[in-house]
This record gives sequence, structure tokens and C-alpha cells, in this order.
Amino acid sequence: MRNLRPASCCNPQEQNGFQPRHRLWQPSAKPGELAGGMLTNASIIGAIDCVKETFFSSMNCDTLCWNQNREGICHLSHFSLVTLNSKTSGGKQNMRKQGFSRREFLSLAGATGGAALLAACQPVAQDTADGGMETAMEPVTVTVQSGWQTSGDGDIWTPSIELFDEKGTHISIEMIRLHVSPEDTMTAVAGGTAPDVYHRYIGGFAELMARGVMLPLDDLIANATDFDPDIYLGSQWDNGKWDGVTYGIPALEGGSMPAICWHKHLIEEVGGDPEVGPRSWPEMLEWSRMLLQYDDDGNLTRAGFDPKDAYGFTVIAWPVVFDANYISEDKRTFTFDTEAWAEGLSIITQFYTDPGMDKMLALRDQWGYWSGYPSSGFNNAKRAMVMDGNWLPGGLRGMVEVTGVELESIGYNFHPNLNEGYKAIDFGTGHTLFMPRTTQVAEDALSFIIHMTSVEVGLLEFEIRAAAMWSKPLLDAIDLSSVPGLQWFFDAPLEADRLWSPGEFLTPVQSQCENLWTRAFEEVIVGVKSPEDALFDINKELQQSLDEYWETQS
Repeated sequence: MRNLRPASCCNPQEQNGFQPRHRLWQPSAKPGELAGGMLTNASIIGAIDCVKETFFSSMNCDTLCWNQNREGICHLSHFSLVTLNSKTSGGKQNMRKQGFSRREFLSLAGATGGAALLAACQPVAQDTADGGMETAMEPVTVTVQSGWQTSGDGDIWTPSIELFDEKGTHISIEMIRLHVSPEDTMTAVAGGTAPDVYHRYIGGFAELMARGVMLPLDDLIANATDFDPDIYLGSQWDNGKWDGVTYGIPALEGGSMPAICWHKHLIEEVGGDPEVGPRSWPEMLEWSRMLLQYDDDGNLTRAGFDPKDAYGFTVIAWPVVFDANYISEDKRTFTFDTEAWAEGLSIITQFYTDPGMDKMLALRDQWGYWSGYPSSGFNNAKRAMVMDGNWLPGGLRGMVEVTGVELESIGYNFHPNLNEGYKAIDFGTGHTLFMPRTTQVAEDALSFIIHMTSVEVGLLEFEIRAAAMWSKPLLDAIDLSSVPGLQWFFDAPLEADRLWSPGEFLTPVQSQCENLWTRAFEEVIVGVKSPEDALFDINKELQQSLDEYWETQS
């Protein structure tokens, strides 16, 4: 799909005798009706970005004062454009700064029949050597922001952009290699400085979808002839959806999570089955206690399991292994104050209270959390077990020379569950590409996003990182045998008793939800509150914020 921008909607020399280059409207057409059919909101929305640029940067009010008597162009009131021009003095840059909304543009289009909007947005036809006509495509720059895998040997963006450039489109990609966060995104969109595409690789974006910060993509996707949404399972789409509307497209890393991962020799050391791993929470607790090691000064030198390590850092990991969600299906009621969550929090805090919080934190400071770093505790067998995701096998392979870990010595299985023996995973919480509502090149940006979902990019990422976004066509093209352990993550969706969807976890106050869950965990560890009291308190605060959100929606 391409955004066909006009090279010039109006020539200054024609201002005193404007002749349209394309006749969109028949003289007999009713206001708001195309010669070939009815004007739709989707048509108007598709024209908005062009209107923003061309109406305010290359025309004045008088140029736009068309009327029904000249070439059958539906009348566009001079008053409306004077009003618009006064609001957007200074052209396109000022218009973005003011944050002129799509709703206002739709209102304008409805009032005028939309004729001028669409007339202004037709591509310029130019004569060819053989007397025919061709469409002139002006170069378009799409800005993309990510702070994930943007440099060094793990850089996925540079070669992916090079592959896109080889396709020879009119689109060039400008990469902004900066961290992406929900807070910064909100600020940039409000200030008119947002890029055209955001790469989501952390949580908290649900509230941006819920609050209308992101651009709905369903119509764009439906009209994309070069993209099949069915390459993904339904749950994979849910990470970029809110209230049934699609705002994000799965791309790059994604698949099964969380798994319980372990060093086989350490599990064997305490009498466990090294090929099966822990099958229940009580078994994990018992083994973890047996695996604790201290030096002569009493410092902790090895732990069995740290619930805050790797994927355990986020609240969305825990519904899967507690077999209970923290938000109701209709997104109107928090449910942290339930028996399952109290039981779960009581169990996972014991992994801290057994050796002592200070000792666990000291070990964390020496041997870091995230398994993507060579210095992480799990990678160096300083923690025997870890809750992690589909990226771990590839990450371990990339660090063999530093850590010396034997890839075949790591085991993977479904994480122990409060519902003992239940095989559950979250299949869909992966990376996502969004567009903010302020983008003016939505169709061009979509072309690049679709490229990032392709098998060629998937294979490229697999070559670089031994990880990729799970998709049906990629399954037929990829050879997993070179990465021990990765096969389990690709098979897990077919063997699980339940596939949780990321849409089940999302709330319009997700950032606060993450922060308060961390607070409750810490309050229980230090003994300030019981699990029941800590969860009751955060549930009350979150419910108040959630109620306030829904009041604004009504």
C-alpha cells in the first residue's frame, strides 16, 4: 500500500483561474457523493494526512474557494477555510503543533461534502514518452523509533531497512534509536513530535490505545492487498487491540511465555528429574531452598529461583501461573483481592524470605537479572531456575563464548501452576509496531510495518538473534535444530491446555498496575503487610483509577 501524495495540488500560477487536474465529481453528483459511489469516512480519513500538508503549506484561502459552477466541483465554503487557515497560520508545522484532530477534519468533510478534501489528495498525472499517463510518486520519509536491538551485533533494524530499500519503493526509513516508553510516547504525541511508527517492547501501551493516542489500523489492514492477517494466531493480535479495535501489528520477537527454565545439572544435584524440571510450586520451593549456597562470610552465592528475574518483572506474567486474572473480562473490575492472588503472592515472596531479602538483593546486584546479558545470574548458574520466554535459547547461544554455558544443559517446560499440572502459556505478548494518531503517512508506514512481518525479516532476525515472531509461514521456512531449546517454544502453543491472550491482561491504567503490583510484592517481603492486606490496598487504589477512566469514557 502506498500513500499517493500529489506533487502539487494547486499551482500558484493557477490561483486566478483554477482548473482541477482530476475531476472527482460529476456536475450531477450530490454533495458528499462520488461520481462512482458514496463518499465514506474511510475515504475522508485516507485524505486527511494529505490535506494537512497540501492545504496549509501550498495554498491560501482564495485558492481553495472552489464552487459548483467551475468544472462541476462541489462548493467548499470560503468561510470554513478562512477559519482553518487562521487556526493553522504558519502551515503544516503549526498545524501539527496545534494537534488538529481527525474528528475536526471529519466534521469539515461532512459539512462540505468532502469534495475538496479528496480532490486535493489525488496523485498528479504526468505525460509519459509514449503519450500515456503515469502517477508521480513523491519521496516519503517514515520515521521509526525503537531502543531495542539498535546497535552492535544484535542490530536488527539496519539490515531490515536495507532489505526494505531493495524493494525500490518511494519510501525511505529514518530510524530514531531511542528508548520507547508509554510516558514519553504520550508526551511526544501531545506535543506533535512523535515519529510515524513506535516499536513496543515493554508494557504500558494498553492505556495509550484506550485513550486514543494510537491510530486505529483495521481499515488500513483490510485494504492492504499485500498482507494476510492470518499468518498469526488470534491471540497474537490481542497485544495490539483495545475494545476490539486493532492499534498494533505483531512484529519481531514474540511467541510462548512464560516457561520454567533450569540448569539440568543443578536440578539433578538436589534429586530432581533434570529432563522434566519442577512440576509444582511446592517442588520449586523445596528445590530452591536446597540449592541455596553461602560463602564463609554468610553471603549468598547461589539461589534456586528469583521470582523477579527475567519475565517475572511484569505483572502480566503472573495470571498465567496463578491461573487467575487481576482484571475482569469487561475491564471494569480489578480482582487482585482474591484467594488465588493471595496464595500466589505468599508463595513467590518465600523465595526471598527464605534466604533473606538483603542477601537476595546483594546477589542480584552482583549477578544481574535479565538473561539477555552475559552477566545475568541464570546465564552463569548463580540462579538455578528462571521464568523466561521464547528469546532465551537464542540469547544463550549468543553468549556461549562469554558464559561457557552448554546449551543442551538447559531444560524447558510449562511453568508450575497453582492449578497443579495445568499447562498454560501466554501466547501473544510479544513486540508490536504502532502508529500514533498524529502520523501523516499512515499508508506508507504500514508498508514498512508489513515488511517487518515478512518471512525474510523473520529469517534475518533468526540469523542474528536466534529468535523471531512466531508465524505460520515462518514455521515452514525456519530450521530450529541449530538452537537447542527453541523447538519447545514453537511447539508449546500446540500442547498447552490454555493459551492466554495478552488482551486479557490489558487495562487502561496498566502503568499504575505494574507499579502497585511491585509495591505489594515488596511490602510482603519486608513484612510490612500480609499478602491479603497488600493486595486489598492496591486493588482499592487501582479500582478508583479504573472507575475514573470509565467515567471519562461515558
